[in-house]
Amino acid sequence: MKIAIVLNDDFTMWQFRRGLISALCASGAEVWTITPPGPYVEKLEALGARHHAVEVRRFVSPLADARLMLRLYRLFVSERFDIVHTITVKPNVFGGLAARLARVPRTSASVSGAGYGFSSDCGWLVARAVPLLYGLAFRSVYRVWFQNEDDLSLFVSRGLLAPEKGLLIRSEGVNLDEYNPHPLSPELARSLRAELGVGEKERIVLMAARVVWSKGVREFVEASEQVALKFPKVRFLLAGPLDPESPDPIPESYLLQKKSGQFRWLGFRSDLKNLLGLADLVVHPSYYREGVPTVLLEAMAMGKPILTTDNVGCRETVEPGQNGFLVPSRNSGALATAIETLLGDDQLRLRFGLRSLEKVRAEFDEHNVISRVMSELYGFGTAGRLGAG
Repeated sequence: MKIAIVLNDDFTMWQFRRGLISALCASGAEVWTITPPGPYVEKLEALGARHHAVEVRRFVSPLADARLMLRLYRLFVSERFDIVHTITVKPNVFGGLAARLARVPRTSASVSGAGYGFSSDCGWLVARAVPLLYGLAFRSVYRVWFQNEDDLSLFVSRGLLAPEKGLLIRSEGVNLDEYNPHPLSPELARSLRAELGVGEKERIVLMAARVVWSKGVREFVEASEQVALKFPKVRFLLAGPLDPESPDPIPESYLLQKKSGQFRWLGFRSDLKNLLGLADLVVHPSYYREGVPTVLLEAMAMGKPILTTDNVGCRETVEPGQNGFLVPSRNSGALATAIETLLGDDQLRLRFGLRSLEKVRAEFDEHNVISRVMSELYGFGTAGRLGAG
């Protein structure tokens, strides 16, 4: 069995698909990861995968997109993959079309959140081009994995996908061995607090996301300013890289201007698990069309209460009043009020955290997700062979 997984960056392939890649390699499959080059390629190869580098421009670039499609077509023809699995918009569209032209026996796709192309903020051209291209690419797809019912219903209702080809698996899952409620060692906790400039008695509200407006960064900053009036010993930490190629980038100057005793932007962090372990509360105020935010699942697996918006994908993680709260999108006042409620009640945070742990174990275990991907998305039959379909 020869499988190609196509994605638009090496970090995301490593961070969110390494469990799947490891399971496929352990099953005896020959796995190829296809991404742009980057520092995480060696880690992917250490899992047992072969890597092939292609350039993927994340946003509109007709000439680069045509080159991407041609290169993928040539690769698919020469390597004769049994399965091609595409993930994110451009791999789904141009990888899907290339696989169709190359007559790959089985092409599957993942829509990990419908994203900017289906938002109300995208331009006229994008709003028409993206659905059209998806419809063409998905004509001959075997199955498409959606992480929430809203996105699945959207694609089916707009005629972009036949209903029988839609597969709902809620989230990428989370590795419960790696993310668990065991506290950080006292030495690590002290060292990290010292690095971050956070006192021993100060509480931490953490947000981790790409630094773009649609992830709710402005609302997080404004909430920090409101909460500070009532809880001056709380620190709001934003972890995540700038994304200047995004349609809604945040300038670094905004983050530097807003830096205060309460709010700090940390940039990209490779130790997010430790930051989650240190946090008292994890917040994700996104109004982007999410799949299911993995950072919230990781926080839940570490026994944390969570706050997020009543938004596509985000709402999948919360039982309101049980493990967290849902707040309206683009509403910093409501976010601040919910944060204050949790900061003011230690027992409530503890109870929410315990329910988070129960929920993630029951619903979002990575092992269960991988099993369904292999059987339902790839159509593995007995002994790793392709099943009927």
